[in-house]
Amino acid sequence: MTHLTETMRDALSRQFDAAGARVIDLPILYSADLFVDLIGEDIRRRLYVAPRANGEAMALRPEFTIPVCLHHLRHGEATRKATYACLGPVFRQRADDEPGEFHQAGIEQIDPLGGFEFDAASVASAVAMVESLSGKRPIVTIGDLGLFSALLNGLGTPAVWQRRLEGAFGDRRVLDRMLRRLKQGGSETHGASAGLARILEGKAPEDVREAVEEMLDIAGLSAVGGRSVGDIAERYMEKAELAAMAGWDADKIAIIARYLSISGSLDDSLMHLAAFDDEVGAILGDALVGFAERIKAIKAAVPEGTELQFKADFGRRLDYYSGFNYELHFAGEDKPVAGGGRYDRLLGILASRARRGNAVEAVPAIGFVVWLDRLTQTEARA
Repeated sequence: MTHLTETMRDALSRQFDAAGARVIDLPILYSADLFVDLIGEDIRRRLYVAPRANGEAMALRPEFTIPVCLHHLRHGEATRKATYACLGPVFRQRADDEPGEFHQAGIEQIDPLGGFEFDAASVASAVAMVESLSGKRPIVTIGDLGLFSALLNGLGTPAVWQRRLEGAFGDRRVLDRMLRRLKQGGSETHGASAGLARILEGKAPEDVREAVEEMLDIAGLSAVGGRSVGDIAERYMEKAELAAMAGWDADKIAIIARYLSISGSLDDSLMHLAAFDDEVGAILGDALVGFAERIKAIKAAVPEGTELQFKADFGRRLDYYSGFNYELHFAGEDKPVAGGGRYDRLLGILASRARRGNAVEAVPAIGFVVWLDRLTQTEARA
Protein backbone atom coordinates (compact mmCIF):
# COMPACT_ATOMS: atom_id res chain seq x y z
CA MET A 1 0.00 0.00 0.00
CA THR A 2 1.31 3.44 -0.91
CA HIS A 3 2.53 5.54 1.98
CA LEU A 4 1.17 9.05 1.47
CA THR A 5 3.64 11.56 2.83
CA GLU A 6 2.67 15.06 3.88
CA THR A 7 4.70 16.36 0.95
CA MET A 8 2.59 14.30 -1.46
CA ARG A 9 -0.65 15.41 0.20
CA ASP A 10 0.38 19.07 -0.02
CA ALA A 11 1.30 18.71 -3.70
CA LEU A 12 -2.01 17.00 -4.46
CA SER A 13 -3.96 19.65 -2.57
CA ARG A 14 -2.35 22.35 -4.72
CA GLN A 15 -3.16 20.43 -7.91
CA PHE A 16 -6.78 19.92 -6.86
CA ASP A 17 -7.12 23.63 -6.07
CA ALA A 18 -5.58 24.62 -9.41
CA ALA A 19 -8.17 22.49 -11.22
CA GLY A 20 -11.05 23.84 -9.12
CA ALA A 21 -11.76 20.31 -7.91
CA ARG A 22 -13.67 19.47 -4.74
CA VAL A 23 -12.37 16.49 -2.77
CA ILE A 24 -15.10 13.93 -2.04
CA ASP A 25 -15.23 10.83 0.15
CA LEU A 26 -16.54 7.72 -1.57
CA PRO A 27 -17.78 4.36 -0.25
CA ILE A 28 -15.49 1.34 -0.45
CA LEU A 29 -18.14 -1.31 -1.29
CA TYR A 30 -20.33 -1.46 -4.40
CA SER A 31 -22.27 -4.06 -6.33
CA ALA A 32 -19.79 -6.22 -8.24
CA ASP A 33 -22.17 -6.46 -11.22
CA LEU A 34 -21.98 -2.68 -11.62
CA PHE A 35 -18.28 -2.82 -12.45
CA VAL A 36 -18.56 -5.92 -14.65
CA ASP A 37 -21.42 -4.42 -16.67
CA LEU A 38 -19.78 -1.02 -17.18
CA ILE A 39 -16.04 -1.78 -17.31
CA GLY A 40 -16.18 -5.11 -19.09
CA GLU A 41 -16.01 -8.83 -18.40
CA ASP A 42 -12.21 -8.72 -17.94
CA ILE A 43 -12.61 -6.90 -14.62
CA ARG A 44 -14.51 -9.82 -13.05
CA ARG A 45 -11.41 -11.86 -12.26
CA ARG A 46 -9.63 -8.83 -10.80
CA LEU A 47 -12.28 -7.85 -8.26
CA TYR A 48 -12.20 -8.59 -4.56
CA VAL A 49 -15.73 -9.90 -3.96
CA ALA A 50 -17.77 -11.05 -0.95
CA PRO A 51 -21.53 -11.73 -0.62
CA ARG A 52 -23.97 -9.58 1.34
CA ALA A 53 -26.48 -11.21 3.66
CA ASN A 54 -28.98 -11.25 0.80
CA GLY A 55 -26.49 -13.01 -1.48
CA GLU A 56 -25.63 -9.99 -3.66
CA ALA A 57 -21.95 -9.97 -4.67
CA MET A 58 -20.24 -6.85 -3.34
CA ALA A 59 -16.83 -5.66 -4.53
CA LEU A 60 -14.19 -3.41 -3.08
CA ARG A 61 -14.03 -0.45 -5.47
CA PRO A 62 -11.49 -1.18 -8.25
CA GLU A 63 -11.49 2.42 -9.57
CA PHE A 64 -12.94 5.89 -8.98
CA THR A 65 -14.87 6.92 -12.10
CA ILE A 66 -18.04 4.90 -11.58
CA PRO A 67 -18.23 5.79 -7.83
CA VAL A 68 -17.77 9.48 -8.69
CA CYS A 69 -20.58 9.35 -11.24
CA LEU A 70 -22.87 7.68 -8.71
CA HIS A 71 -22.01 10.43 -6.20
CA HIS A 72 -22.78 13.07 -8.85
CA LEU A 73 -26.21 11.53 -9.56
CA ARG A 74 -27.11 11.24 -5.88
CA HIS A 75 -26.67 14.99 -5.39
CA GLY A 76 -28.44 16.51 -8.39
CA GLU A 77 -29.11 16.38 -12.11
CA ALA A 78 -26.67 14.48 -14.33
CA THR A 79 -26.20 17.48 -16.64
CA ARG A 80 -24.90 19.92 -14.03
CA LYS A 81 -21.27 21.05 -14.18
CA ALA A 82 -18.92 19.68 -11.50
CA THR A 83 -15.25 18.90 -10.87
CA TYR A 84 -14.35 16.25 -8.30
CA ALA A 85 -11.05 15.22 -6.74
CA CYS A 86 -10.38 11.69 -5.49
CA LEU A 87 -7.64 10.37 -3.25
CA GLY A 88 -7.54 7.01 -1.57
CA PRO A 89 -7.17 3.25 -1.96
CA VAL A 90 -8.59 1.14 -4.76
CA PHE A 91 -8.57 -2.64 -4.82
CA ARG A 92 -7.73 -4.73 -7.85
CA GLN A 93 -5.90 -8.00 -8.34
CA ARG A 94 -2.80 -7.20 -10.36
CA ALA A 95 0.01 -9.08 -12.05
CA ASP A 96 3.71 -9.09 -11.18
CA ASP A 97 3.05 -9.41 -7.45
CA GLU A 98 1.89 -5.78 -7.23
CA PRO A 99 -0.21 -5.16 -4.10
CA GLY A 100 -3.95 -5.53 -4.60
CA GLU A 101 -4.60 -2.44 -2.49
CA PHE A 102 -3.01 0.73 -3.82
CA HIS A 103 -3.59 4.48 -3.74
CA GLN A 104 -4.71 6.61 -6.64
CA ALA A 105 -5.37 10.32 -7.00
CA GLY A 106 -7.40 11.85 -9.77
CA ILE A 107 -9.78 14.47 -11.09
CA GLU A 108 -13.16 13.82 -12.73
CA GLN A 109 -14.87 16.63 -14.65
CA ILE A 110 -18.46 16.89 -15.92
CA ASP A 111 -19.46 19.77 -18.17
CA PRO A 112 -22.43 19.83 -20.57
CA LEU A 113 -20.47 22.27 -22.75
CA GLY A 114 -17.26 20.21 -22.67
CA GLY A 115 -15.31 20.40 -25.92
CA PHE A 116 -11.71 20.08 -27.07
CA GLU A 117 -10.43 22.56 -24.46
CA PHE A 118 -12.15 20.35 -21.88
CA ASP A 119 -10.04 17.40 -23.05
CA ALA A 120 -6.90 19.50 -23.17
CA ALA A 121 -7.39 20.75 -19.60
CA SER A 122 -7.62 17.17 -18.36
CA VAL A 123 -4.35 16.20 -20.05
CA ALA A 124 -2.65 19.33 -18.72
CA SER A 125 -3.86 18.62 -15.17
CA ALA A 126 -2.59 15.04 -15.37
CA VAL A 127 0.84 16.17 -16.60
CA ALA A 128 1.04 18.82 -13.87
CA MET A 129 0.05 16.36 -11.13
CA VAL A 130 2.58 13.73 -12.18
CA GLU A 131 5.35 16.31 -12.55
CA SER A 132 4.58 17.92 -9.16
CA LEU A 133 4.72 14.53 -7.41
CA SER A 134 7.74 13.09 -9.22
CA GLY A 135 9.78 16.06 -10.41
CA LYS A 136 9.83 14.44 -13.88
CA ARG A 137 8.03 15.37 -17.10
CA PRO A 138 5.97 12.42 -18.42
CA ILE A 139 5.39 11.37 -22.03
CA VAL A 140 1.75 11.54 -23.14
CA THR A 141 0.28 8.84 -25.42
CA ILE A 142 -3.09 9.57 -27.04
CA GLY A 143 -5.63 7.31 -28.71
CA ASP A 144 -9.11 7.84 -30.10
CA LEU A 145 -11.86 5.24 -30.37
CA GLY A 146 -13.92 7.81 -32.28
CA LEU A 147 -11.46 7.76 -35.19
CA PHE A 148 -11.48 3.96 -35.25
CA SER A 149 -15.28 3.85 -35.20
CA ALA A 150 -15.44 6.38 -38.04
CA LEU A 151 -13.14 4.17 -40.10
CA LEU A 152 -15.24 1.06 -39.44
CA ASN A 153 -18.43 2.96 -40.31
CA GLY A 154 -16.92 4.36 -43.49
CA LEU A 155 -15.85 0.90 -44.64
CA GLY A 156 -19.30 -0.55 -44.02
CA THR A 157 -18.05 -3.08 -41.49
CA PRO A 158 -20.74 -5.67 -40.60
CA ALA A 159 -22.48 -4.42 -37.46
CA VAL A 160 -21.73 -7.46 -35.32
CA TRP A 161 -18.04 -7.29 -36.22
CA GLN A 162 -17.91 -3.55 -35.64
CA ARG A 163 -19.18 -4.08 -32.09
CA ARG A 164 -16.57 -6.77 -31.53
CA LEU A 165 -13.70 -4.69 -32.93
CA GLU A 166 -14.69 -1.60 -30.95
CA GLY A 167 -14.95 -3.73 -27.81
CA ALA A 168 -11.40 -5.02 -28.33
CA PHE A 169 -9.95 -1.58 -29.12
CA GLY A 170 -6.77 -1.06 -27.12
CA ASP A 171 -5.61 -4.70 -27.29
CA ARG A 172 -3.69 -5.07 -30.55
CA ARG A 173 -3.26 -8.83 -30.26
CA VAL A 174 -7.00 -9.36 -29.91
CA LEU A 175 -7.74 -6.93 -32.75
CA ASP A 176 -5.31 -8.73 -35.07
CA ARG A 177 -6.84 -12.08 -34.17
CA MET A 178 -10.33 -10.74 -34.88
CA LEU A 179 -9.27 -9.35 -38.23
CA ARG A 180 -7.86 -12.75 -39.19
CA ARG A 181 -11.12 -14.41 -38.19
CA LEU A 182 -13.14 -11.84 -40.11
CA LYS A 183 -11.05 -12.51 -43.19
CA GLN A 184 -11.40 -16.28 -42.81
CA GLY A 185 -15.12 -16.18 -42.15
CA GLY A 186 -16.24 -15.94 -38.54
CA SER A 187 -15.84 -17.67 -35.24
CA GLU A 188 -13.39 -20.41 -34.33
CA THR A 189 -16.34 -22.82 -34.06
CA HIS A 190 -17.77 -21.63 -37.32
CA GLY A 191 -19.03 -25.06 -38.42
CA ALA A 192 -21.62 -25.43 -35.67
CA SER A 193 -22.39 -21.72 -35.63
CA ALA A 194 -22.85 -21.59 -39.39
CA GLY A 195 -25.31 -24.46 -39.14
CA LEU A 196 -27.25 -22.57 -36.48
CA ALA A 197 -27.15 -19.47 -38.70
CA ARG A 198 -28.73 -21.40 -41.57
CA ILE A 199 -31.49 -22.72 -39.29
CA LEU A 200 -32.28 -19.25 -37.98
CA GLU A 201 -31.85 -17.39 -41.30
CA GLY A 202 -34.69 -15.01 -42.13
CA LYS A 203 -36.41 -15.24 -38.78
CA ALA A 204 -37.28 -12.15 -36.72
CA PRO A 205 -34.88 -11.42 -33.84
CA GLU A 206 -37.53 -11.99 -31.17
CA ASP A 207 -38.39 -15.38 -32.73
CA VAL A 208 -34.71 -16.32 -32.83
CA ARG A 209 -34.25 -15.43 -29.16
CA GLU A 210 -37.35 -17.41 -28.18
CA ALA A 211 -36.21 -20.46 -30.16
CA VAL A 212 -32.71 -20.48 -28.67
CA GLU A 213 -34.04 -19.92 -25.15
CA GLU A 214 -36.42 -22.84 -25.64
CA MET A 215 -33.57 -25.12 -26.78
CA LEU A 216 -31.52 -24.20 -23.74
CA ASP A 217 -34.50 -24.71 -21.46
CA ILE A 218 -35.10 -28.17 -22.93
CA ALA A 219 -31.43 -28.95 -22.23
CA GLY A 220 -32.04 -28.01 -18.59
CA LEU A 221 -29.81 -24.95 -18.62
CA SER A 222 -30.92 -22.04 -16.46
CA ALA A 223 -27.56 -20.30 -16.04
CA VAL A 224 -23.93 -20.95 -16.99
CA GLY A 225 -20.98 -19.05 -15.52
CA GLY A 226 -23.27 -16.45 -14.03
CA ARG A 227 -25.07 -15.85 -17.34
CA SER A 228 -28.84 -16.26 -17.69
CA VAL A 229 -30.55 -18.24 -20.44
CA GLY A 230 -31.29 -14.92 -22.16
CA ASP A 231 -27.60 -13.96 -22.05
CA ILE A 232 -26.61 -17.34 -23.49
CA ALA A 233 -29.19 -16.97 -26.24
CA GLU A 234 -27.78 -13.55 -27.18
CA ARG A 235 -24.28 -15.06 -27.33
CA TYR A 236 -25.41 -17.89 -29.63
CA MET A 237 -27.17 -15.43 -31.89
CA GLU A 238 -24.04 -13.32 -32.13
CA LYS A 239 -21.86 -16.34 -32.90
CA ALA A 240 -24.27 -17.40 -35.62
CA GLU A 241 -24.17 -13.93 -37.14
CA LEU A 242 -20.36 -13.84 -36.96
CA ALA A 243 -20.14 -17.20 -38.69
CA ALA A 244 -22.52 -16.07 -41.44
CA MET A 245 -20.06 -13.32 -42.46
CA ALA A 246 -18.01 -15.77 -44.51
CA GLY A 247 -14.86 -13.96 -45.57
CA TRP A 248 -15.42 -10.22 -45.53
CA ASP A 249 -13.66 -7.92 -48.04
CA ALA A 250 -9.91 -8.61 -47.74
CA ASP A 251 -8.99 -5.15 -49.07
CA LYS A 252 -11.06 -3.43 -46.39
CA ILE A 253 -9.52 -5.61 -43.69
CA ALA A 254 -6.10 -4.57 -44.97
CA ILE A 255 -7.15 -0.90 -44.70
CA ILE A 256 -8.11 -1.43 -41.04
CA ALA A 257 -4.73 -3.07 -40.35
CA ARG A 258 -2.92 -0.16 -42.05
CA TYR A 259 -4.80 2.35 -39.94
CA LEU A 260 -3.95 0.54 -36.70
CA SER A 261 -0.24 0.78 -37.55
CA ILE A 262 -0.18 4.61 -37.67
CA SER A 263 1.82 6.09 -34.79
CA GLY A 264 4.29 8.83 -33.97
CA SER A 265 4.33 12.39 -32.70
CA LEU A 266 1.00 14.22 -32.78
CA ASP A 267 2.04 16.44 -35.68
CA ASP A 268 3.47 13.55 -37.73
CA SER A 269 0.45 11.38 -36.97
CA LEU A 270 -1.97 14.07 -38.10
CA MET A 271 -0.08 14.30 -41.39
CA HIS A 272 -0.11 10.49 -41.81
CA LEU A 273 -3.80 10.29 -40.93
CA ALA A 274 -4.67 12.96 -43.48
CA ALA A 275 -2.70 11.15 -46.19
CA PHE A 276 -4.27 7.84 -45.23
CA ASP A 277 -7.76 9.35 -45.32
CA ASP A 278 -7.16 10.77 -48.79
CA GLU A 279 -6.07 7.34 -50.03
CA VAL A 280 -9.13 5.52 -48.69
CA GLY A 281 -11.70 8.04 -49.88
CA ALA A 282 -12.00 10.63 -47.10
CA ILE A 283 -14.10 8.41 -44.83
CA LEU A 284 -12.82 9.68 -41.47
CA GLY A 285 -14.74 12.92 -42.01
CA ASP A 286 -15.66 14.95 -38.92
CA ALA A 287 -13.74 12.58 -36.65
CA LEU A 288 -10.46 13.63 -38.27
CA VAL A 289 -11.40 17.32 -38.16
CA GLY A 290 -12.17 16.96 -34.47
CA PHE A 291 -8.93 15.12 -33.85
CA ALA A 292 -6.96 17.98 -35.40
CA GLU A 293 -8.77 20.51 -33.22
CA ARG A 294 -8.12 18.43 -30.11
CA ILE A 295 -4.39 18.23 -30.93
CA LYS A 296 -4.27 22.01 -31.26
CA ALA A 297 -5.96 22.48 -27.88
CA ILE A 298 -3.72 19.94 -26.11
CA LYS A 299 -0.51 21.46 -27.48
CA ALA A 300 -1.63 24.86 -26.23
CA ALA A 301 -2.53 23.54 -22.76
CA VAL A 302 0.44 21.37 -21.76
CA PRO A 303 3.87 22.76 -20.78
CA GLU A 304 6.13 23.53 -23.72
CA GLY A 305 8.43 20.62 -24.47
CA THR A 306 5.99 17.90 -23.33
CA GLU A 307 6.40 14.87 -25.58
CA LEU A 308 3.05 14.03 -27.19
CA GLN A 309 2.50 10.78 -29.08
CA PHE A 310 -0.39 9.22 -30.99
CA LYS A 311 -0.99 5.51 -31.53
CA ALA A 312 -3.94 4.52 -33.69
CA ASP A 313 -4.28 1.19 -31.84
CA PHE A 314 -4.02 2.70 -28.36
CA GLY A 315 -7.00 2.56 -26.07
CA ARG A 316 -7.59 2.06 -22.36
CA ARG A 317 -9.53 -1.17 -21.86
CA LEU A 318 -12.56 0.19 -20.06
CA ASP A 319 -15.93 -0.27 -21.78
CA TYR A 320 -17.33 3.03 -20.54
CA TYR A 321 -14.78 5.10 -22.48
CA SER A 322 -16.42 6.77 -25.47
CA GLY A 323 -13.62 8.23 -27.56
CA PHE A 324 -10.50 10.22 -26.70
CA ASN A 325 -8.23 8.67 -24.05
CA TYR A 326 -4.64 8.98 -22.93
CA GLU A 327 -1.88 7.64 -20.70
CA LEU A 328 1.28 9.09 -19.18
CA HIS A 329 4.52 7.22 -18.66
CA PHE A 330 8.18 8.01 -18.09
CA ALA A 331 10.86 7.37 -20.70
CA GLY A 332 12.16 3.82 -20.37
CA GLU A 333 9.18 2.68 -18.26
CA ASP A 334 6.50 0.32 -19.59
CA LYS A 335 3.77 0.83 -17.01
CA PRO A 336 1.72 4.04 -17.13
CA VAL A 337 1.82 6.40 -14.16
CA ALA A 338 -1.47 8.08 -15.09
CA GLY A 339 -4.35 7.53 -17.47
CA GLY A 340 -7.69 9.00 -18.41
CA GLY A 341 -10.27 9.70 -21.07
CA ARG A 342 -13.80 10.70 -22.07
CA TYR A 343 -16.81 8.73 -20.82
CA ASP A 344 -19.75 10.74 -22.16
CA ARG A 345 -22.26 7.85 -22.07
CA LEU A 346 -21.60 6.72 -18.50
CA LEU A 347 -23.77 9.18 -16.58
CA GLY A 348 -26.75 8.47 -18.82
CA ILE A 349 -26.36 4.72 -18.35
CA LEU A 350 -26.09 5.06 -14.57
CA ALA A 351 -29.01 7.49 -14.38
CA SER A 352 -31.15 5.04 -16.32
CA ARG A 353 -30.15 2.12 -14.08
CA ALA A 354 -30.87 4.10 -10.93
CA ARG A 355 -33.94 5.87 -12.39
CA ARG A 356 -32.58 9.17 -11.08
CA GLY A 357 -33.27 12.54 -12.68
CA ASN A 358 -34.29 13.17 -16.28
CA ALA A 359 -33.26 10.72 -18.96
CA VAL A 360 -30.01 11.70 -20.71
CA GLU A 361 -28.10 10.01 -23.49
CA ALA A 362 -24.74 11.72 -23.11
CA VAL A 363 -23.09 14.23 -20.82
CA PRO A 364 -19.52 15.34 -21.64
CA ALA A 365 -17.29 13.93 -18.91
CA ILE A 366 -13.58 13.22 -18.59
CA GLY A 367 -11.27 12.06 -15.85
CA PHE A 368 -7.85 10.71 -15.00
CA VAL A 369 -6.06 8.94 -12.17
CA VAL A 370 -2.43 8.79 -11.09
CA TRP A 371 -0.96 5.54 -9.74
CA LEU A 372 0.84 6.89 -6.67
CA ASP A 373 2.63 3.61 -5.95
CA ARG A 374 4.21 3.64 -9.41
CA LEU A 375 5.57 7.12 -8.82
CA THR A 376 7.20 6.00 -5.58
CA GLN A 377 8.56 2.84 -7.25
CA THR A 378 10.12 4.93 -10.01
CA GLU A 379 11.61 7.27 -7.42
CA ALA A 380 13.07 4.32 -5.47
CA ARG A 381 14.73 2.86 -8.60
CA ALA A 382 16.26 6.25 -9.42
